[in-house]
Amino acid sequence: LLFSRRAVPKGAFAGVLRIGVVQIDGFSDMAGFMDRADPFVMLQLGEEIRQTSIKNNAGGKDVIFNEILSFMEKHLMQNMLKIQVYDKDTVSDDLMGECHVDLKMFDLKEDHEDEEEKIFEMLYNGKPAGKAIL
Repeated sequence: LLFSRRAVPKGAFAGVLRIGVVQIDGFSDMAGFMDRADPFVMLQLGEEIRQTSIKNNAGGKDVIFNEILSFMEKHLMQNMLKIQVYDKDTVSDDLMGECHVDLKMFDLKEDHEDEEEKIFEMLYNGKPAGKAIL
């Protein structure tokens, strides 16, 4: 019999992943002439997408969400999390900023909960746009 097994990279895990979206800060408050931004945060892991509620007329500075978003079927090698902040519009939502996070940089063990907030710098067209705090 011949058995083969691939090594599991540091930080790789499978199962449920819960992410707390705490707040956004430093984004533009305005979303056009006399209109404040209606922000929401979207997270994507593989093909799964989750989003927070929309904060109507909240602008882009010090917007509190305090929401938990759950990914129920994270696969072992699925390690790239996309974080995007949008302004909700009637016709189409406008991207305010985004970043990609390699989950392998965190030591996520079974039943691990990290209470420490992480700050992620968001970019729009390659330029600093604001921060997402998860």
